[in-house]
Amino acid sequence: MKRIAIAVLLIAACKQETVVTNTTTMDTREPVAIRYVGSPELSVREQANDTAPIIATYQNGEGMSVLAEKGEWVEVRTGERAGWVRASELTTAAAIQEANANPQPKFRVMPMPVSAPSARGEIYLEADVNSDGEVVAVRTIQNTTGSTALEAQNTAALRTARFYPIVRNNERTKFKYYHRVTY
Repeated sequence: MKRIAIAVLLIAACKQETVVTNTTTMDTREPVAIRYVGSPELSVREQANDTAPIIATYQNGEGMSVLAEKGEWVEVRTGERAGWVRASELTTAAAIQEANANPQPKFRVMPMPVSAPSARGEIYLEADVNSDGEVVAVRTIQNTTGSTALEAQNTAALRTARFYPIVRNNERTKFKYYHRVTY
């Protein structure tokens, strides 16, 4: 009989419900505008300063609901909460459409400059960039410096460059980048 009573108590203890309460509140303010990410990548911060913790990251072209503007900072909705971004990193729908129609490559990692104070002329290179923004091939279009060593140094420097991917119709695309160095 004691065993049955203990078993009933154990079963009753296991059936206790755990109530979880959500302590965060959803930001339900109406947006004052819709803007789009104009930089390659946008960090949304907890407060309107560059040292505040990052609470979300958005990619170029993504739309955001603007809740308020405060000087050079804009408060935006990120899911159920709000955060802050620099106003200069947001753009309009028309600018995004233009950028999608005519995308411009942007460096994530720039090639190191190659200096040659005594050189005169120009080196013009063409780079094939894959959909991840990596340089996969470099060709020389023109070298009027007369220096093959300088050409090789510039080619090697361009191979180390990394680009933000170009996105067209929500897909990353390959592209060509033309790099001109004048001495």
